[in-house]
Amino acid sequence: MYSSEFILGFIVSIFGLGIVLINSYRKFILLFRIFGKPKKRDFSKTPIPNSCGVVFLFLIIIGLAVIYPFAINPTDLLALLAGSTVITLSGFWDDLKIARVREKLLYQIIVVSATLIYLDLSVTNLYGFLNINAIPIWIGFPFSLFIGVFMINAFNLIDGIDGLAGLLGICSFASFAVLFWTLDYSEYFGLCTLMVGILLAYLPYNFSTKKKTFMGDSGSMLIGYLLFVLTMTLIANREPVIEKLIDRSILPVAPMVIFFVPMVDTLSIYIYRIVKGRSPFSADRLHLHHMILKLLKTHKLTSFSITFLNIIIVSLFAYLAFHISGFQYQVLFFTVFFTAVVALTVMRQMYKKQLSI
Repeated sequence: MYSSEFILGFIVSIFGLGIVLINSYRKFILLFRIFGKPKKRDFSKTPIPNSCGVVFLFLIIIGLAVIYPFAINPTDLLALLAGSTVITLSGFWDDLKIARVREKLLYQIIVVSATLIYLDLSVTNLYGFLNINAIPIWIGFPFSLFIGVFMINAFNLIDGIDGLAGLLGICSFASFAVLFWTLDYSEYFGLCTLMVGILLAYLPYNFSTKKKTFMGDSGSMLIGYLLFVLTMTLIANREPVIEKLIDRSILPVAPMVIFFVPMVDTLSIYIYRIVKGRSPFSADRLHLHHMILKLLKTHKLTSFSITFLNIIIVSLFAYLAFHISGFQYQVLFFTVFFTAVVALTVMRQMYKKQLSI
């Protein structure tokens, strides 16, 4: 595993390089006026450089080149980079032209399917989670595919106000970094620290008023994809150290805890739209961050508040993992999760009525 000096130097280096490259990309977009079509949910009325995910991808390639000598298998590296590239480019196209939902889903299904096959990440055993152990591949593969597509779109949907996707991304990758450090997975721990450095470099531009830049769908979909890979890698691991620390049956819950806010927001708004007779993929301003923004008034305060809520959830369930049984842990998590989904759905209906008054 990497030394603390290497980790700190790596993050600082990626942060510095990210600051330079993001600013260069922003100037390039402004110079050649490469702006996408405005979307219904956009707050800004003036064109702002977006699709910063292209820069994220470039930084990931550089960062993985540094990490590669330590641990990463060449086949795994190529599969990860290929999937990241296709996801980023499809998001970039959507940022520019607003791609159809079917087109986006098709690309996501292809990329996620290829990733599951080449990295052998399909769920085949849940180790007692929900009292389920071994599952056949014909169930595990489509289930894993659903998880991938859901996570990509869930993270894409929460990128609606300044700073939120960046802050939640940092929170998520930092949480996964702790887990992979425990498992001694050098390559994925390195990927997590790499993404923390990239997102730290992005936040000053995203919060800026004079040099504002958005990650766009290319960035949010890329982050969602990488978090999916980390999730499936964590669930598929067979390291004996897990049994020494926690009940293995709660391991599949860990990614859901880390991804709590995007999951709750996405599931609840899909339910709300379907009940209202609309497509679950239709755009609106009824997400959690829109409602809290209405209350707190500023993007920065709203983003930090939601991220703080997610940190509390992660910290609470991280503590409980060592103090209650696997069954109690699962019951408690899903009770909190579905309560939050129902509460947010009801709040959304009340919020909609206030807007109509």
